[in-house]
Amino acid sequence: MQFETKRLSIRRMTMADLDAVFAHRKSPITSKYIGLPATRESAKERLRQACKPWNAEPGERLILAIIHKTRAQLIGELVFKYVDKTQKIGEIGLRLAEREIGKGYGLEAASALIEQGFNSFNVDIIQAICAVDNLQSQRLMVKLGMKRKSCLPAFLDIAGDKHDAYTYQIYNKKIC
Repeated sequence: MQFETKRLSIRRMTMADLDAVFAHRKSPITSKYIGLPATRESAKERLRQACKPWNAEPGERLILAIIHKTRAQLIGELVFKYVDKTQKIGEIGLRLAEREIGKGYGLEAASALIEQGFNSFNVDIIQAICAVDNLQSQRLMVKLGMKRKSCLPAFLDIAGDKHDAYTYQIYNKKIC
């Protein structure tokens, strides 16, 4: 699995990505609405998961590296998983390195993943979930054309604390 945008190359992760993955996962800023900042060992475990063959089973994550083409540098990660293959529902997630936030890379990468979801993964609905307090992610989802669908009370466990979450969805234009 590999695809490109104007500024980014999206590819499967490799164990050689460990230093870059650890660098963005250890940041309290990029971890705030996801969980505790990573240790080197937890980043390594995430990479082990990312490097396993993806069987496209519901709930199984396809974890992709976001590479800045000009710098040939890993700047974040994308995630896709099937929520329900029968209903053709997928879910996406995104994390960028702290220094890359606010430069449009999240929108560019997530837009490309949504396109892949509709065209290559055979889904009709793509959703994303974020903490109610994560206003930056909410703005991104709106820019992606997603609509807020529900509020899930105490849905996210972030560093041992329960947080409410919003779900956002976008529908494949070919079915609507």
